Amino acid sequence: MARSAQLKYEHREDGRKLFADVIGYMNQADVNGASFFFYEEAFGVQDRIHWLIHWKSPNDYALSLHMVDHDEKMIDLLESDRVVDDDGSGAWGRAVVEGTVEERILVPQHGLVHDEGGHAGDTWVDPASHQTSVADELLLNSANAGLTVHRTGQARHEFRKEARYYAFAWQNYVNERLAGAVTSYLYEETFGVMDKLHWLIHLRSFADYQALLDLERHDPDFRRLFEKEFITASKGGGSWGRTFLDGSIADTLLLPYQMPTSA
Repeated sequence: MARSAQLKYEHREDGRKLFADVIGYMNQADVNGASFFFYEEAFGVQDRIHWLIHWKSPNDYALSLHMVDHDEKMIDLLESDRVVDDDGSGAWGRAVVEGTVEERILVPQHGLVHDEGGHAGDTWVDPASHQTSVADELLLNSANAGLTVHRTGQARHEFRKEARYYAFAWQNYVNERLAGAVTSYLYEETFGVMDKLHWLIHLRSFADYQALLDLERHDPDFRRLFEKEFITASKGGGSWGRTFLDGSIADTLLLPYQMPTSA
């Protein structure tokens, strides 16, 4: 799940500390193997914060909610008075601008890259790492990446399958060409906007983001991907550009929150 919220400017420091403590406690509690990661948005909206929450299945969302409602330490964290205000709301409610907390359920895209055989394991669908053949030791993810780009794009309903084929072709080339430096995974927005696609592009460093940009500018094979006809002649033909709504592809740069060090 991708969650975001806008901190009130007056509570920017207290809010960050509060949510970092909440994330740390939930990771320590080991909610059926769930992992919680806390980020700041860079080069975007000031004091907007983000979470990436990894669950094995939607049922784990219920486990997380149960912890929020019934775990005494969690209740103390969320309702403590560390965010000072007099509006009567709980601690976390005082820290954020009302109406800005948004959640999107992201499920690894699996329909185009897997056989029709059954899914094995204790996850709802195959993990996103199954989307690539890159060796495990070279894969980046939310736990080990220096920064993450959350890219979104709205596929045209008419070309929904073609958009996904392009997304995978782009991703496969990047993952193989920049193995160990960049790893991209593709997700579907479930229970949300139909045909809204999400990429989590994990990068080792800012220099590797520049390498990703240079790939498009200077790699002839990669450039040919942008010129490839993903749409058949029976549908009028066309490259990847026809498969997405113009202006719908957006990038948000996420930096892992760094706990302040004591003097």
